[in-house]
Amino acid sequence: MSGRAAARAAGFTHQACRRALRDLESAGIIVRQGAGHTQLVRLNFENILVKEALLPMFRAEKSFLESARLQIRKEFGRQARTATLFGSTARREDEPGSDVDLLLVTDAPNKDPLEERARLFGKRFITEYGVRFSPMALTTREVRAKYRKADPLLKNILAHGIDLLSERLEDILK
Repeated sequence: MSGRAAARAAGFTHQACRRALRDLESAGIIVRQGAGHTQLVRLNFENILVKEALLPMFRAEKSFLESARLQIRKEFGRQARTATLFGSTARREDEPGSDVDLLLVTDAPNKDPLEERARLFGKRFITEYGVRFSPMALTTREVRAKYRKADPLLKNILAHGIDLLSERLEDILK
């Protein structure tokens, strides 16, 4: 990857990225390749910080979504008919500060117990993952009414959402 491409990907100016790359190179974390105007940079996989800190962090970040999914399934599998991840996390466009949006649908006529459970889960979730949990609970009746009215948010959830429980959101709308 070129320095300019790294700057664009990171959302930094070219100059700020150049300084950061210089510092990373002086620490031996990256290696520059090439000469002239275009230089490529890569991780130095032999560096102890890369091996012992960065790579394990990258692996942990990769497993974050699956770990969060498992916790959500465990927490809401009995009370919710469906649990659908939506928003930037579902589209894999999340950034630092993004929250985890989750639509929970229950067959119970009163969604209050599910909302309270989600609120308490959200407190634990932010402590454990450092990410805000933003649940939205609806009854089956409410979600069907939104579907009939072509609710834009529900249309987006149906298009991009990730179902976490065995029953899919799309299936309960029929």
